[in-house]
Amino acid sequence: MTIVYTTNTGSTKRYAELLSEKTGYPCVELSKADLPKDEEVIFFGWVMLSSIQGLAEAREKFNLKAVCSVGMMGDMDKDSIIEKNAITEPFFAYIGAFDVKKLKGMHKMLINMMLKAIKSSVKSSDDPASKKAYEMLEKGFDMVNVKHLGNLLEFLGFETEKEEPQEEGEQ
Repeated sequence: MTIVYTTNTGSTKRYAELLSEKTGYPCVELSKADLPKDEEVIFFGWVMLSSIQGLAEAREKFNLKAVCSVGMMGDMDKDSIIEKNAITEPFFAYIGAFDVKKLKGMHKMLINMMLKAIKSSVKSSDDPASKKAYEMLEKGFDMVNVKHLGNLLEFLGFETEKEEPQEEGEQ
């Protein structure tokens, strides 16, 4: 079993490495993965517009034991990710990190345009959730945590660290 990943800003790589530490499975970036076709692979890909980057290539090259997505929305967008990527494999979705300073080229330009477009409507809004979401995008966030991998570790037959329920307002 091998963990294979694609990453844009590093969150997906961090999750793959955390899983590697917990399982002892080797971890390699998709572009460097030279594995036998029948090798079972846990694939991690980053999400852009509900599309898991690198998934098509990973499906062509490997026997996928599980597919994992890492994105800004975590599993809130799970159904559209499953549909858009025609996922039939066991699927796990995780929230990553976001820092506009780590983005490059078109991705950075699009996010900056989006932030500029919604800034005035959010600032005049009475909705605290909208304000919090905008603030998280503007300032960035990091939600990568080994405890999030509990469902995948259980699927793979490993002991898990149970996530403590958070009190309201805790992070």
